[in-house]
Amino acid sequence: MARPSHVRDAVREALSGSTRHAWSIEDVLHELRGRRVSADFSSVFRALTFLEREGLVSRVELGDGKARFEATHGHHEHVRCDSCGAVAPVPGCPVEGTRAQVERATGFTITGHRLLFSGLCAECRGRVG
Repeated sequence: MARPSHVRDAVREALSGSTRHAWSIEDVLHELRGRRVSADFSSVFRALTFLEREGLVSRVELGDGKARFEATHGHHEHVRCDSCGAVAPVPGCPVEGTRAQVERATGFTITGHRLLFSGLCAECRGRVG
């Protein structure tokens, strides 16, 4: 059994109480400091890693090599702005219907997937046009 941790509790509360997606470790640290929680980068990383192992937090891969996390609230995909890096959830699962086709074509049993859409958010698109 893990020892109690004020940082872990604060991280869990921050992520589960927010609709925000794809928190970087720095984002979480900034949020905790705003809540006057004493934490450093390493303690936030350890808390996120623990919460991920417990299934309460999911790691989000956005193709830039930076670790990001969010509260686990069911499967969904993400879209990331090529210009500013903003991230938004994609409702539902646009590829779920292709699972059987991929399994037949590859001989694999599919256990999961990740899909990242990219483009320009409304704000960046307004600056370009």
